[in-house]
Amino acid sequence: MGVLYNFYSLPVRKEVNFLYMIYDCIIVGAGAAGLFCGAVFQSDCKINGLILEKTGRPGTKLLMSGGGQCNITHDGSIKDFIEKYGKNGGKIRSCLYKYNNLHLMEFLRQGGVPTVVRDDGKVFPQSMKASDILHLLLKRSAEKGFKLLTDTPVTSLKEKVKPGEASLSQKAPEPASNLWQVNTPKGSFVCRHLIIATGGCSYPSSGSDGSMLQILQRDPGIRLIEPRPALTPVFAENYPYGHLSGISFPRAGLQVYSGTTGKRIAQGCGPLLLTHENFSGPLILNFSKDITKNDKIVLNYLYPCDKTVVLDRLNRAAKHSKASTAGIISREFGLPKNFATAVALKSGASAKAAAANLTEDTYTVKALGDFQKAMVTTGGADLSQINCRTMECKDHPGLFLIGEVLDVDGATGGYNLQFAYSSACAAAAALQGPLRTEQEE
Repeated sequence: MGVLYNFYSLPVRKEVNFLYMIYDCIIVGAGAAGLFCGAVFQSDCKINGLILEKTGRPGTKLLMSGGGQCNITHDGSIKDFIEKYGKNGGKIRSCLYKYNNLHLMEFLRQGGVPTVVRDDGKVFPQSMKASDILHLLLKRSAEKGFKLLTDTPVTSLKEKVKPGEASLSQKAPEPASNLWQVNTPKGSFVCRHLIIATGGCSYPSSGSDGSMLQILQRDPGIRLIEPRPALTPVFAENYPYGHLSGISFPRAGLQVYSGTTGKRIAQGCGPLLLTHENFSGPLILNFSKDITKNDKIVLNYLYPCDKTVVLDRLNRAAKHSKASTAGIISREFGLPKNFATAVALKSGASAKAAAANLTEDTYTVKALGDFQKAMVTTGGADLSQINCRTMECKDHPGLFLIGEVLDVDGATGGYNLQFAYSSACAAAAALQGPLRTEQEE
C-alpha cells in the first residue's frame, strides 16, 4: 500500500484496512481542488472519506504557486472575474458567485490564515507562505473525516458497481445503492460518491500528467476538449533579447496575427517580461492559449503610444540633445539603458526604424512552452456534461469533477486557485444532503 499520512504530512504507517470498507466519498487528487473539497464540508456532516494521491506528497503545485507565496485569489468584484476565464467564464458563473473571493478569504481567516492584498490586486496569505494554506487544508480535511493515502495512482474506474460485485470483505455492509469502484495497483477502493480533482497536464512532475483525463474518457466515457498548454511563454524566431533577461515593461501592448490567414486574432495589454530565451510575463502568458506556431506577434513596449507619437518625440528630443540614439530613447521614454541600446543597434541611425521597433516589434512564433513550462492546462472535461451548480456529471450520478480537470482555465493573478475553491465548495455542498441521509439510514 501507499503511505498513510496524517494531516501534517508526517508518515504514520502502512494501512491495509482501507480496502475493506465502503467510503462515503473518495477524492482523487490531493492538489488544491481536492484538498479544498475535503476541507470545506460542514462540520456537522462527519464523513468516512479517503483522498488518493498518486505522488508521495500532497499539495505539490500549491506549494509551487506564486513562487512559494501562493497567489490564492484576486481582489475586487467577483463580476469582474468572469471574463478572466475566457469563453467558459459564463458557464461557471453560478459557483464563482456563490463561493467567491470574499468567501475564500473568510474561509482562510477563520482557519488562522489571514490574507493581504497587493497593489496589483493579487491576494496572498499574510505570511507569504503557501505551506500555511496547505497545512490548513490538511488539518480541516482530517477533521471532516478524510484520510490521505499517497503513492496510489488510479488505473481505472468502474461505474455502478452492484451490491456484491465490489471487491469488498465479507464483513462489509451491503450498500443500499450503486457504488463507484476506484482501482489502483495496490487494490480497489469503493465509494458512494467520487470526486475527481486530478488537475490537467501542466507540471507533470507534480502528478498532474493528464493520465486521469484518459481514464475518464475511457471508463465513464467523459468527452474531452483536447488539452493544450496555457499560461506559458512564447518562443520567437530570432529572439534578440537573451542578454536582457529580467527586464520588464509594466504596460506593453500585444497583437497576434494568424500565421495562416494573416488576420488579427487577439490583442491586449499588460506586463511583459524578457527572459533569456523567450517572451513571458502576464501579457504573454494570458494570451498564450490563443497563439500557435507560425503566428505573428507584434509588441508595443510603449503602449498606448503608437509609432507616429513615438517618432515625433524622438525627432523633437534629437533636436535638443547631442546624446546617442540609445541615450535619447532611454531618457525620453524611461526605458532601461541596455534595452534602449539594443533597440538603437537594431535601428541603425533611423529614428523611424527605432519608433517601429519600440511600438511594432514583430516576430514569428517558433514554439510555445510545453506542459513542463505551462502553469495550467486549457481543455479537459467538456463542461456541457457538467451541472456547474454542483459539479456533478449529468450522465453519471455520483461522479463529480472539480478544478483544472475541467475545461476551465483562468488568467494569471489567482483566478485558477479561485476556481479550484469555488468548484470544490459547489461539489461539497451538493453532497451534504445525500451524505446526511445515508448516515441516518
